Amino acid sequence: MMKTKNMHITSSLWLLRVVLLATTLSLAMPDAAIAQEKKPRRKFKAWLMCADSLRLELRRSADRGQMLQWTDSVIMAEINKNKMSEKRKQRYMRRHIKIQKRLARYDRQLFRGDSLLAANYHKVKYDTAYIGRPDARWTIKYRGNLSGADMRTTSVTDGVQNRSRVTADCRGTLSMAVAYRGLGLGVAVNPAKFAGKCKDFEYNLNSYSNRYGFDVVFLSSKTYHGYKAADVERIDIHKGQISQNALNLNFYYAFNFRRFSFPAAFSQSYIQKRSAGSWMIGASFDGSKTELSDMTIRLNEFAVGAGYAYNLVAFSHRLFHLSALPTVTVYSHDYTKTKTTADDGNDQTATSTMRHDMKYHFPSAIITGRAAAVYSWRNKFAGTTAVYNYSVAGDEDHLQVRRNKWRVRMFFGFRF
Repeated sequence: MMKTKNMHITSSLWLLRVVLLATTLSLAMPDAAIAQEKKPRRKFKAWLMCADSLRLELRRSADRGQMLQWTDSVIMAEINKNKMSEKRKQRYMRRHIKIQKRLARYDRQLFRGDSLLAANYHKVKYDTAYIGRPDARWTIKYRGNLSGADMRTTSVTDGVQNRSRVTADCRGTLSMAVAYRGLGLGVAVNPAKFAGKCKDFEYNLNSYSNRYGFDVVFLSSKTYHGYKAADVERIDIHKGQISQNALNLNFYYAFNFRRFSFPAAFSQSYIQKRSAGSWMIGASFDGSKTELSDMTIRLNEFAVGAGYAYNLVAFSHRLFHLSALPTVTVYSHDYTKTKTTADDGNDQTATSTMRHDMKYHFPSAIITGRAAAVYSWRNKFAGTTAVYNYSVAGDEDHLQVRRNKWRVRMFFGFRF
């Protein structure tokens, strides 16, 4: 019974904290009708100043190790202004003190954990004249993503060249990411998926640091459509006739990591102060399973190579990035399976499967290109990034497959 009562008191006090904070913010917001008559810009500026003061108070409380107790002064001011009886105030204060002791214990634990994160966050392993860390704990970022894929095949059968080109539907997602001292978490939604208009699934995992990083992209698509041509004959390919599951991996290692920063362009967890570039080495993997009505194509390609990346800082607020990492296939395990149907002589049909290994043909390669443009002002930033993957496998005498995969991301964020 006492545990239930304490939980009720704790939840009531937390509800009071939220209500008081919302009341403080609402007092700073101008009435719409008054704002139109009496200098709306001045009222909006006052609202921004109030919000900024709350942000600064939260940051000072975190610096003192009182992250969970930062609204105490606001709560006490409201209690003193309240016309409740003295006996009720004393009863509330006794409860308040008990809760404050518990919050103080949690604050000490949070402060120790924050100190460890801060030590790692501000550890200097780079040239501070070229790279820096944002002077903020939190980063909130809103993103819009657009991605697509297409595939081309070329083969020769009985001296006749066969070609095909199919494209998957573009996929758009909206996402939000929150990071604390470099540790982030994001969530993305596809509006078309919720509406039942998108049958494709795509998963992206990205990790960028100054020294090394990687991209993982998995795509499951049933919306490929296009055409195939044999000599002068052309046949349309409709959605649903081709299904594909594809996995792309790429990894980079930057040699000039003390002066050049990939995260400055792609995750905004660092700041590039001066222009710099870096040679890099990397590895790529491209695996896919493509199923047609009478054929299955399996590709497994592993490649290594080297490339170059450059960050251009213009007018101290603009950052432009461009990089290319071509890799040459050193291992491949590619083959096709073809289904054939024949009459067995008893008015029945028999289905057999024939496997054919695809020959390696130089230069079989996987190329990864990246580009970015970022504009920063005060504690805000906005920009766009793009990642492009191209792979080619097989031999034209039997079957050659070329795949393109791209993603464009636009974002806006702020730090505090």
